[in-house]
Amino acid sequence: MFMKATILLGCLLFLIVACSMIVTLRMRWWWKALLCILPGVVAFKFQILYGIWGGHFFRPAVPVWLELVSNWLYMSMLLLAVLLLVWEIGFLPLRFILRKRWHIAWRTIHNGFNLALLLGGLLTTAWGMYQAFAAPQVREIAIRLPQLQQPVRLAMLTDLHADRYKQAPFFREVVARTNALHADAVVITGDFEDGALSELAPALLPLRDLRSRWGTFAVDGNHDYFSGHEAWQRYLTRLGIRFLNNEHVLPGPGYIVLAGVTDPAATRDRCAPPNIRQALAGAPAHKPIVLLCHQPKLAPQAAQAGVALQLSGHTHGGHAPGLRCLIAHFNAGLAQGIYRLGNTQVYVSNGTSLWSGFPLRLFTPAEITLIHLLPADTH
Repeated sequence: MFMKATILLGCLLFLIVACSMIVTLRMRWWWKALLCILPGVVAFKFQILYGIWGGHFFRPAVPVWLELVSNWLYMSMLLLAVLLLVWEIGFLPLRFILRKRWHIAWRTIHNGFNLALLLGGLLTTAWGMYQAFAAPQVREIAIRLPQLQQPVRLAMLTDLHADRYKQAPFFREVVARTNALHADAVVITGDFEDGALSELAPALLPLRDLRSRWGTFAVDGNHDYFSGHEAWQRYLTRLGIRFLNNEHVLPGPGYIVLAGVTDPAATRDRCAPPNIRQALAGAPAHKPIVLLCHQPKLAPQAAQAGVALQLSGHTHGGHAPGLRCLIAHFNAGLAQGIYRLGNTQVYVSNGTSLWSGFPLRLFTPAEITLIHLLPADTH
């Protein structure tokens, strides 16, 4: 599915950039054909890198510098294509005025503006990549839950995505900032890593130092099923993380029911798919249910099951304002922040980190979330 989507997106990106930027240039057609090679290579970078270097489609085994450069160019092309569409649509009436009334060479202005968009896109995505690898900041939110008798503090991490860029020093800092919150429990909503346990086990070793009153609880994300799910879960369990695989617990004094489900990608690894009903079987009816679920698109099912609050990641906050609507479309309309579906509230985190295959953050900073759960009648 992902490969087909990247092929379709690559075709769209190539057509937009080639038709808007290259076809309008004043040069021989063969020079234009040669120029089309570059956007063609960038638009299909996933297929090319994976086809030549191998590895995993999400993580081609390419040199670090090549991966960084290809990601920068790909994201720049994506941003450029959006800007070009807006520019082309807005330029139509201006083109008529320039040609018919003022007799100004519209193609010169058009190409000059295209160049400005290209440079702006390259600089913007460079800044977005810098933000993508920045350390997460603490974000505090308050959520009121019916039936909750005492306040509860949850420190939420999600989308850690350990890889060759984010190693132990990064996660030591994440752990230190999390421990400083003195939460009742730490919850992690999936996507721990992007690589094999043999390569990245030392990177996530600092997670063993997570501290809270009731412990650390987690669920898997879709990326966790691409790199040896069972081995990773055994390793992380030894670090003190309790995985909730379609099950629930009553942490600490039992103020809340804390439940968790597997990810829809579990079926690719012959694991049990997410089952909210199973996760809540036998849960006390008089306590609010907090559900850990990596992908927010399962929220409608959670609402039907009577969940009070669902905590999710997966979307990385939509990466950037322009992309947020598109990403929300594939996640039941949920991409960033707090939502309400009937009596169920959903919080979608920006992510503590993100997948390095698309390292872009614009006005969507990484976060460690301190969630203050409060009784509904608290003022």
